[in-house]
Amino acid sequence: MLKEMLHFLRHAPATLALSRRLPHPQLYDTLMLRGDERGMSFWRASLLENLHGDVLEIGCGTGLMFPYYPDEICLAAVELVPEFLEIAKSRARKSDARISLFHGDGAHLPFSENRFDFVIFGLVLCSVGSVTRVLSEVKRVLRPQGEIRLIEHVRSAQPFHGAVMDALNPVWKLLNHQNCHMNRRTESLLDENGFQITEIKSFKIFSPGIPAFPMRWMRAMMK
Repeated sequence: MLKEMLHFLRHAPATLALSRRLPHPQLYDTLMLRGDERGMSFWRASLLENLHGDVLEIGCGTGLMFPYYPDEICLAAVELVPEFLEIAKSRARKSDARISLFHGDGAHLPFSENRFDFVIFGLVLCSVGSVTRVLSEVKRVLRPQGEIRLIEHVRSAQPFHGAVMDALNPVWKLLNHQNCHMNRRTESLLDENGFQITEIKSFKIFSPGIPAFPMRWMRAMMK
């Protein structure tokens, strides 16, 4: 925890200065690209290996996952923030995959039942209003043998570290302007909402401007 806190304090002044110069969508994109340069790109690429058929990405943000999708899939990408979606359009045009963009949110998906073979999340469940509602929609649009794949930051499993994250979460939400929670218990929420994790990997990214949260790379199916 000490290493993670020192990392955050070291980069916080420069990040705050950057936030005063850049509009929020550009700030988000810049910080996420830094994370990709420090190793997140590897986890994005590995998450999207061996996809096929119809794929849904919920909360596509500025389209940072788009370069890693295989060209044989058909992707529907949903994003709530119009300004993020504008940036995502340029990445969609450069992708080899067939990508259709939709303005909307994961709690009210504009798709029919049993539509998709895979549903993808990339740092999204930390900020949705209701994880339960979003996962209910996923179960509706996912085919019976379909799979969800996720990269999410989570609450630390260590009691002291988790308690610190709980205490700091209100401050973090004020700073990030995206309703991002640092203490979501995502693994438990998946289980409670009818999903069984079939594969999970833990990692951390130490990147300028981004806290070094505990990260999870996960694959799951409906129970």
